Amino acid sequence: MMTTAAMAVALGAAGQAWSQDEKAERLPKVSIEATAAAPPAAAYQAADPVDSGTSKISRRALEDRTPGNGDVIETLKILPYANFDSNQGVATQESIQDQRPANISISGGQFYDNYFSIDGIGVNSRLDVVNLGGTNLQNYNETGGGSAQSIWLDTNLIESLTVRDSNVSAQYGGFTGGVVQVETRQPSHVFGGTLTVGCTNDSMTSFKIPAKTLAALGGVKPEHPNYEKCKVNATVDLPINEKVRVLLGAGRQETEMTYYRAANYGGGAFGLKSRSTNALAKVEVDLAPDLVLRGQLAYSPYTSQNSADNARNAVMTQQGGGLTGKLELAGKRDQANWTLAATYAKAKSGREAPDPNFSWSSASNYADWCSSTNCTEGSFGDLDQWQEDIGLQARWSQPFMGGDLRLGADYGHVEARKTRPEDNYAYSQGTVSSRVTCAAGDVACKEGDIVLLSAIYYQAYDAQVSLDSVSAFAEYEVSRGPLTVRGGLRYDHESLLANHSFAPRLSVVYELPWEVTATVGANRYYSRDFLGYAIKSQYPGTRVYRRTTSTVNGQLVAGAWTLNTHTVTAGVAGTGVKTPYSDELTFALAKPIFGGVARIKGVARESRDQFTAGVVTVNQYIRETNGQTYTYNTTSLGNAGETSFRGLSAEWSRGFGRHTVSLNGSWSKTEDNLSDSYYEDPSDETEYGDELIYYKGEVRTLTGVIAENQRLNYAAPGLINGDWSADWWKGRVRTNLNARWRSGYDQIEDLGTYQTVSGVRYAVWDVVRYKSQTTFNANVSALVAKTAYGEARLDLRITNLLDTLPQTVTAASTSKPYRMGQSFWVGMSYKF
Repeated sequence: MMTTAAMAVALGAAGQAWSQDEKAERLPKVSIEATAAAPPAAAYQAADPVDSGTSKISRRALEDRTPGNGDVIETLKILPYANFDSNQGVATQESIQDQRPANISISGGQFYDNYFSIDGIGVNSRLDVVNLGGTNLQNYNETGGGSAQSIWLDTNLIESLTVRDSNVSAQYGGFTGGVVQVETRQPSHVFGGTLTVGCTNDSMTSFKIPAKTLAALGGVKPEHPNYEKCKVNATVDLPINEKVRVLLGAGRQETEMTYYRAANYGGGAFGLKSRSTNALAKVEVDLAPDLVLRGQLAYSPYTSQNSADNARNAVMTQQGGGLTGKLELAGKRDQANWTLAATYAKAKSGREAPDPNFSWSSASNYADWCSSTNCTEGSFGDLDQWQEDIGLQARWSQPFMGGDLRLGADYGHVEARKTRPEDNYAYSQGTVSSRVTCAAGDVACKEGDIVLLSAIYYQAYDAQVSLDSVSAFAEYEVSRGPLTVRGGLRYDHESLLANHSFAPRLSVVYELPWEVTATVGANRYYSRDFLGYAIKSQYPGTRVYRRTTSTVNGQLVAGAWTLNTHTVTAGVAGTGVKTPYSDELTFALAKPIFGGVARIKGVARESRDQFTAGVVTVNQYIRETNGQTYTYNTTSLGNAGETSFRGLSAEWSRGFGRHTVSLNGSWSKTEDNLSDSYYEDPSDETEYGDELIYYKGEVRTLTGVIAENQRLNYAAPGLINGDWSADWWKGRVRTNLNARWRSGYDQIEDLGTYQTVSGVRYAVWDVVRYKSQTTFNANVSALVAKTAYGEARLDLRITNLLDTLPQTVTAASTSKPYRMGQSFWVGMSYKF
């Protein structure tokens, strides 16, 4: 239904334009002169040898390559040092419904340790974005809508995407992975607009089951996920006069997913939705020939519903996305360029959920909708969570002593807050009797049927933490003959950890004979303070209340609630540690060859002081039930984390006629003693200590064996990427074909079996092989009509063109057997 409606809107808009113009033409009579413009854009641009780690993807390149869901982060798969989640091919209902941007690891960094910005506004979550999804969505005290990139926009609003994977200028800090800069469209001097729609559903998707899993299912395929996705976006440029220009843009993407209740809950179908909304407003005012005032607001809320299949009235709505704003004054003074800017970002990651939570006995008359022993109803209530960033930025650049001097300073205030606005309860342990009499307002009692006698108390709380940050940089670039040197120093201070970080940056370029350009770089990068621990340390303790029943005048009456247990849960303290950093050495060699440009690049990084679980402190508290002293543990944040990354890549690209081709490949090795599954991960040395296992015929220490492993996820050892874009028939048809080969690799893992040696039983570990995979994707855009009012195009975007079985880290199971095969997005665009 949603697919049909969206496509009808697009066709209706195009039809309306044709009907209004008596001279409207349909292909093949349509005039193409307006479309015979520049040839297709290269997959990415990487021409500056000083910025040897910088790649820029233009608007046209994004239009040609972005998948149907509009996630621009997916276009970064063309880059040799970009690694993605190896479980992306899993076709669960939850993963298909999810509309958040893909997670990405850059040059061996953790996926949550990149720096993301939208028009210079930092959009980086400092809260927990690791323990999200799966069963955590039903957690009483955690949420699941956040993302490492806390705020995101659809491709339709984006002008360019720049990635810095190495040799990063001193202008950028707060990362040990990479920098991802989103630049939104600028208001045009000419009136115009765009309208795009696109849809997909399960009938346009091929679902694959691995052979072993299908055999375990007895050859019977279960019903595959049933869903519909649609998106619509529009922009309009409004030049008010010669000095004032306005851009307005809006869009929405919605997913409707069908789920099924557990058999004990009737097994019926129910639907859940995810929705991502984008709105952008920008204005530019020419105050003087050398002075421009720019202002903008971008609002992109995200909501996603979830519910357990073994409960009713339990739909949660997870929240993500948020609001950004910027006011900037840019000018020139003689030969100097300067900008002053105030920035704002507020990202929400809370949830809305029904409350209280009940566990009713199925023996009661009330719970006739469930045949389990106990029947769950309701959920765990609302949680409000957000992060607010306020910033001031100043930049100055000018020629100086034969070179270029760049200076900058930033101030930021970050506040994070998480609240449970109201007390909530989880009721259980019912007594069923026709003699039950309920007091007025007793929600855990059903007259003449059942009364619940236990209540876990989820106390309302308000946890908040803030920090102030100051940063400054100075950078000088100068050329003398064949030699160019860029040197810089960056200073960062954040008040939570109260560390002072100085990060030197150096890039040296030398023009060698035979048109070879050589670059070497030596750099240090510091991460940023994390606020999630400070929030979690303020969670209240857990209290359980009980009550009993008594017979009064032949009726069963519940007594008053009394405190039964009181505990303070283990916590995490996140202050008093060092700021994680990464030291980098890099080189690059570039040369024109075969009509294009070739480049070889190497990156070596050593990251230290990464956050891990550290010292455990025993604390005391007075238990309210008996007034006695008890203990609980607090794990302090530590700096035992280490990552080592080595990468070597080769790249080549060229354009010829109305075609562009890009090829690259990389080999890398990423070793660390961390997990990408949760923040409070102890280092391998702390976690495993002197534990012994059986490996390849001998007893060895577990830490010694797993030291031979490289990182399991976000770290494919080998990548080969290919991209070909073309315009056909003078631009009537635009095509893009891209491919990505990800190498297989070996990993030493626990096999789940045991071996006895000299009377001692040891877990058996051995090498497990993860297979390689090759994925092709194709996009086609065809001009179907052109009038004096504009032009309409039909878009087809195909993921996994050859319908191959994705190779994932997580093995398929009989309960979640499917992998994503070939899928289609079909849409239309109208431009005037």
